Amino acid sequence: MTVALLTDADRFPFDDDDRAQLVRAGVELRELAGHDPEQVVTAGRDAAAIFVYSARFPRATIERLGDCRVIARCGTGYDNIDVAAARELGIEVVYVPDYGADDVSDHALALLLACRRKVALADRAVRAGEWPGYGELAPMHRLRGATLGLLGYGRIGRLLGEKARALGMRVLAHDPFVVEATTARDELFRGSDVVSVHVPLTEQTRGSVGAAELALMKSGAILVNTSRGPVVDGQALAAALLEGRLGGAGLDVFEQQPLPREHPLRACPTAVFTPHTAAYTEEALAEVRKRPLADALRVLRGERPEDPVPA
Repeated sequence: MTVALLTDADRFPFDDDDRAQLVRAGVELRELAGHDPEQVVTAGRDAAAIFVYSARFPRATIERLGDCRVIARCGTGYDNIDVAAARELGIEVVYVPDYGADDVSDHALALLLACRRKVALADRAVRAGEWPGYGELAPMHRLRGATLGLLGYGRIGRLLGEKARALGMRVLAHDPFVVEATTARDELFRGSDVVSVHVPLTEQTRGSVGAAELALMKSGAILVNTSRGPVVDGQALAAALLEGRLGGAGLDVFEQQPLPREHPLRACPTAVFTPHTAAYTEEALAEVRKRPLADALRVLRGERPEDPVPA
């Protein structure tokens, strides 16, 4: 019987409908709690399809997968998979390019508002028995008329831009791959009251929002990141926040996850954190299972997938 491996099955289990599809296709589901590299190789050695959340698949791992025909990335990013190595070995890689676009743009807006309105700071004060006035929370500014800079203008950036415009914000966008995103990169950092990061993690974008870029931002400006943690230099961001040069940061992703206890970002009272949950809605999580499952079954039937990772 054909075998499929589900990694991180403890956090992202298939539902009854998913399981029924596999049974109808004659595929036995093998489930692995977590994504320990050696356990992934052991469990996936004879698997024709592997469903991937957080597991990493470098070339050395892929070369040990003797029967694999498709690696299905249950998400939009695929920087944890050596796609070139997989293709060299005849393994298709599929993903969900528009996964959670509405949900992540909602979350980015929520982080923007939480920072702009000092929601987390006020919440912590009230829980501690305090009742801060404007003097303790200032400065705060209304959203209408403020400028949002979008670093990256793909699906999520566009949706956030639409939502921000509806709230009366001016929107700038920089993206070298999008014709209409014409704002120069330095101009975007200089001219924005809030910069929201929406770029994939590549060798070019890793650490690309660092001390130099943060130094360009307005005094009191806010940085939001819901893309990939290593895009932003967390040490440089912490320094800018602790020195009072930036007014806040809303982060759903970090260079190291979970965020280490000793990381200086933890000492930043104007930062708002969430644990890489921007895409977590019932609707998005159902979609991120079902679409890679459908594509994996297409590959196993000898058909072309609908969402292959770009060559």
